[in-house]
Amino acid sequence: MHLSDQKSQLRISIDERLKHLNEQERSAESRSLCRRLTEGIPTGTPICAFFPMRSEPDITPFLEEVLHRADPLYLPCFDGILIFRQATDLSILVRGKLGTLEPPPTAATIANSKSQIANRLTILVPGRAFDPHGNRLGRGNGGYDKWIAEARKKGVSMRLIGVALECQIVDSVPVESHDEGMDAFATARGIHKCT
Repeated sequence: MHLSDQKSQLRISIDERLKHLNEQERSAESRSLCRRLTEGIPTGTPICAFFPMRSEPDITPFLEEVLHRADPLYLPCFDGILIFRQATDLSILVRGKLGTLEPPPTAATIANSKSQIANRLTILVPGRAFDPHGNRLGRGNGGYDKWIAEARKKGVSMRLIGVALECQIVDSVPVESHDEGMDAFATARGIHKCT
């Protein structure tokens, strides 16, 4: 089976797992996950995160905590390519071109260049599936992989943490040369360093 077919099959399998997760289980896992992120990411850390779609863990309480502790928070916007804009208030997010909530176009952007990013970034990366080796299966558009690869070329220091519900952790994710690996993944059980 071709790698792209393997990825498609895994996406279908994860979608089925997510469909069987009831709202109460999803909510409980999301709350625990937010606690783990709050405990595991030091105050003062600039964070690139994401505003969750329905199929993703609800990390909204963690995003609110980041804003409360006055850490820089950036959320993704898609306009042909992935960019991160600063979020200062979750109530002013707007619906973007892909239907996701994102900071308004007037918000400051974070460039993926070392000269503009003085501190090490923690990047919370959504995905369809993750494995213990740091492999990630995204939605298939490559937005995060391209942004991360470009930032690496420019020498940006990053800690990449995949964010998932327990049912999204699998033994092995099929990867291609352009797929960027994670340093860790976070679930309701904790932040797990990848091997």
